[in-house]
Parts: sequence; structure tokens; C-alpha cells
Amino acid sequence: MQKARALPLRSVLHDALHLHCPYCKRGRVLARWPNRIYPECPQCGLSFFREQGYYIGGMIITYGLTLAVVIPVFLVSLLLPDWRIVSDNGRFALWVLFAVPLSFALMPYSYSLWLHLDFWLEPWRPPTRP
Repeated sequence: MQKARALPLRSVLHDALHLHCPYCKRGRVLARWPNRIYPECPQCGLSFFREQGYYIGGMIITYGLTLAVVIPVFLVSLLLPDWRIVSDNGRFALWVLFAVPLSFALMPYSYSLWLHLDFWLEPWRPPTRP
């Protein structure tokens, strides 16, 4: 039996960023923003939950992407003139107000990326419907 040829990583990333099903490419992954994921694809029936705690990897991707944005912005902000009118607590509050919404904005894409990368490495099929 011949193994199906894997899609190029570029195609996988494209489908993940568009929040489409990794199997049929038509169904949506998210039912509601930011992270309400359908239990299965509304088009083909592919299960989006393979096991308990499946999307912990998506949470790790969210954390990593958030840090990948926050740290460079922080380093660039060190080059700016110091704002004496803002206290240390005020600056901390501004960073929290930047990082938390950013992580919520990245969350759907991180979860979809986790699902697509898992499907790319080890594809599975939707159950056959009667």
C-alpha cells in the first residue's frame, strides 16, 4: 500500500492561517472567536479533538508567538527616550494591556496551526457516515 504524499509545509501553513479543516479544506475550524473550536468539521466530519488536552500544544504556540512579538517590541522600546511621567507600575500595566489582547488575537491561529501540523505529520480520516 502506497502512502499518500504529504502536502508542502507552505500549503499547510496557508490552510492553518485561513482556519480551514486540514482534511477537506472547506470547513471552518473555529465556531466562535477566540478559541471555541468545532468538535468536528462541519463539512467532512473530521474530528478536531484527538484526545483529552489536545490543544495544550496550541497554548504553547500562543505563548511562543506572543513572546516573539512582545520581546522585540520591548527591546525597541528601550531605545526610546524614557518616559518619566509613567511609573514602573504604569509601564508594567501598559505591557500587560499589550500582551494579553495580543495573545487572544493569536490564539485561534495557534490552535489551527497545532491542528494542521499534527494532521500534516500523522494524518487521520473522518469516520465514514452511513
